[in-house]
Amino acid sequence: MPKMIEIRFVDEGVSAQVLMLEDLAPRTCSTIWKILPLAGDAQHGSYSGTVVGLFFDPTVIVAEENATTCIQTGDVMFTHYEPGIRHGHPDPVSEVYWAYDRYARPTIPGQWVPATANVFGRIIGDPSAFYAICRRIPKEGWKKLEIRGV
Repeated sequence: MPKMIEIRFVDEGVSAQVLMLEDLAPRTCSTIWKILPLAGDAQHGSYSGTVVGLFFDPTVIVAEENATTCIQTGDVMFTHYEPGIRHGHPDPVSEVYWAYDRYARPTIPGQWVPATANVFGRIIGDPSAFYAICRRIPKEGWKKLEIRGV
């Protein structure tokens, strides 16, 4: 049976179900599954268009697999940045993030080149309420978020 995760906006009580793509991104899926649950503040991508994500322990690193810069709405991704790679952001970062509309292009700050993302999940079902909250984040600010195994 395929593994699933739930991404939940805590205060809004709205979530999305994610099918993990274990056949395409086995190392990323395994790594994410092992560190669940994750919790923190979801934030909108400042440089990457219509993406929302969660930063977490920057020591979590997964090599590229099922990696792309061509993102589709509903893709759930992992990216890690080593220290000093992102201009103006000296610290390392590991993140899970997702595209909620077609205008998503993960971009490395200060370089304006695409960031490579490991696509490890796909949002399934009807995510319209979930995406509506994503669209509000630029105006309303960060939202409490949890990511759990189902």
